Amino acid sequence: MTVIQEAELYRKVADACRLETAEAFHLQSRIHRLRWFGRSDIWVKRDDELGFGVSGTKLRKHASIIPSLKEKGIEEVVVIGGANSNNVLSAAQTLRENNIKMTPFLLGPPSQKLGNVKLLSLFVDDSEIHWISRSQWANCENFVNTYIEERSAQGIKIFVLPEGAHHRLALPGSLSILVDILRNERESGVRFDHIFIDAGTGMVAQSLLAGAAAIERKTVFHVVVLAGSFEDFQAGLSQVVEYTGDFLGVSLCPLPDYHLYYPATAKSFGSTNKTIFNEIRRIAREDGILTDPVYSSKLFLTARQTIPGQALDGNILLIHSGGGLALTGFMDSHMFGV
Repeated sequence: MTVIQEAELYRKVADACRLETAEAFHLQSRIHRLRWFGRSDIWVKRDDELGFGVSGTKLRKHASIIPSLKEKGIEEVVVIGGANSNNVLSAAQTLRENNIKMTPFLLGPPSQKLGNVKLLSLFVDDSEIHWISRSQWANCENFVNTYIEERSAQGIKIFVLPEGAHHRLALPGSLSILVDILRNERESGVRFDHIFIDAGTGMVAQSLLAGAAAIERKTVFHVVVLAGSFEDFQAGLSQVVEYTGDFLGVSLCPLPDYHLYYPATAKSFGSTNKTIFNEIRRIAREDGILTDPVYSSKLFLTARQTIPGQALDGNILLIHSGGGLALTGFMDSHMFGV
């Protein structure tokens, strides 16, 4: 395979994300140790600290999406997702900031407006949202295409951002997580043997694998698949490998060693239970970290079981992908027991 050097990887990511300009997103997050199992070699990467409103790794994706949309003169973006999607809420902020109209096509409406969907109402009126029922969700693409044709006929330059921002334009920002982990390692003097990351649509996790292949990184990756199936993740990974090969001008083969897991509990996407809320409380009290019930708490819980269960040795990194704002919709839940 053709190998790309770390310096070249950084340059390409920096150019695509405008990292050298005054308007650049801040794409550096710290690492620190977790107090797990009496070990000192388990760390967390705090991508949840990248931004308050634009959540964690979502900021990385938007860091390359937004400059590209502005270059293309896009005036309106159709954003597809669930009512409580972190990506939808993030897009509401980054698009509004850059004076680009956002038109959401969302699964719903939900029976209650809590958490992210309530926060979304600060950015868009309900009349601006195209609600699509679960029974019609399979036809979402047809509804979007009809809308796109109508707006394009009016001379509007319009773009579609799919669920989870799983798109070629998100690739450079997604690859920035690998660049940043390499920086963390240099600054801390630690090289990670195992890395855990969660995956919804999987764009950042898949980019991490593809980027690791491009630099022949030998780390073992552990991906907790929270939405869809392993087959869905593999299909998305194939796409991202193609995007990455084109972007970096390399052939990506083979991929690094990686393992896929479903969450240890509450396996259906968006589902929660008392075990999850107990984990959220434990992480907060033991390590001072806020995690959400849909993504990060399931990653932590699955890693907490996997590390001793598989007797994983060496330095281990958990990537906290953010999503803390989603907690606002659950604080009154009886399952918290606080």
